[in-house]
Amino acid sequence: MAVKNLLRRIFTKEKKVVICGLDSAGKSTMVSFLQNGTFMEHTPTMGKDMSTMEVQGIRINLMDMGGQKDFRDLWIGEANNAECVIFMIDAYARERFNEARDELWKLSNVFKKKPLIILANKYDLQPIAQLSEIIDALELKKLPSFEILPVSCKTGYGIVRAFMKIYYKLSGKQLTKRLSIKGVTVFDKAGIPLTSSSNQDILQGGLFSAISSFVQESFNSELNQLKIGGHIIVFKRSQNLLGSIVLSDSDNIDPKEAEDGLNELLCHLENMCPELGREQLDSEKIEFLVNQYASNLM
Repeated sequence: MAVKNLLRRIFTKEKKVVICGLDSAGKSTMVSFLQNGTFMEHTPTMGKDMSTMEVQGIRINLMDMGGQKDFRDLWIGEANNAECVIFMIDAYARERFNEARDELWKLSNVFKKKPLIILANKYDLQPIAQLSEIIDALELKKLPSFEILPVSCKTGYGIVRAFMKIYYKLSGKQLTKRLSIKGVTVFDKAGIPLTSSSNQDILQGGLFSAISSFVQESFNSELNQLKIGGHIIVFKRSQNLLGSIVLSDSDNIDPKEAEDGLNELLCHLENMCPELGREQLDSEKIEFLVNQYASNLM
């Protein structure tokens, strides 16, 4: 065995997470979003499929369990050998809540010993079931403990928050977000702002005007950073869009990390909006997608 691989195994703890849920709940979509940062179409998982991620000293083995009836008997054996169990439910498919409840409760003995996280998927759709409705439908209050989180494995809404919760269950440590982003804006090819998202009302008044003016005057320049009034603004271009992220100059953050995060957002938008390549732009769709994805950045 190579020294590098040996040391990696010694210093990296391995943890197993099992992801269960009915077919079409979005289990494989979540795994691929974690790996690729965007939505990808998937065929149904046949049996089970394992993926591995290394995050801050922990190697996480994600066991994606097939949701069709023929494969559900496999769940309990894998769940018994896991450190954490995720049960994913399609929050848009109310007609399948009873079926999901019955399958969940077949694992009830496992949840006496293992942490259970319920991920309510498809929170990009309407009308969607509220968490309280899902808790009642699945009779979750009868379980010793559980946590339930809303996500969209298509738009990325809530994905980072959910993964941070999973990481905490595995390690007992908080997964640190290295970026402290104040606001994000996406512009079209002409430098016209399409949408902005901010958690502190940063993108108002003079700062927003300065960013917009810079973009319109310098859209095709190579400059990718700007300092304004105690803030660092990082810019990134994709084929059809430009984005900006606002950071505090006092946070001592490597702007390259912000640039990488912004690049992931723009790649996600390009992937979700193929019409951009035909020079067709749906500003409402862009705004919706940015607001959904922004939960991972701020």
